[in-house]
Amino acid sequence: MRGKTWKFSGLLDVDWEICSYLLVRELADSGPVTEERLAPHCLVNVDPEFPTKVARGDFVVAGPNMGYGHDHDHASMALKGAGVAAVICESSAPYFLRNSIDHGLPVIEIPEVMSWVDQGDDLEINLAGGTVTNHSKDGGVRTFTPLPDFILETLRAGGTYPLIRSQLASRDQA
Repeated sequence: MRGKTWKFSGLLDVDWEICSYLLVRELADSGPVTEERLAPHCLVNVDPEFPTKVARGDFVVAGPNMGYGHDHDHASMALKGAGVAAVICESSAPYFLRNSIDHGLPVIEIPEVMSWVDQGDDLEINLAGGTVTNHSKDGGVRTFTPLPDFILETLRAGGTYPLIRSQLASRDQA
């Protein structure tokens, strides 16, 4: 994966900074809450223009405890719907990490990533190899624990539910 960096400092709570839970409740009154419906509201409390500036395949870079807060999965859905290909952070909240993988959004933890990456940097991620290359900084590389095969399979499928649907379809055809 290769994309541009969108860097956000400070605490990014799932119910406020990433995507307002009050908005999610309002959206639910008028139909299913989907990635597409959440996308225009992604990170607007931090950068009101983010949904119009981010390009499909870009990365969000954040500090410690990314996705702090409740176990609501709408934050992961909003990020993915906005086109974010992966989140790179110093650390993540466990619920956010799990929900992101369930929705097919990789979360990579790299200590001190905030001091290594600048807004707009050109990054390349190798999930299986456990590397992030910063092409804007003379090809500097940082490593992380490579993702296990079962998580890579889940991410390739687009998340847990698409993976299960695919497995069931394969089983039914056999």
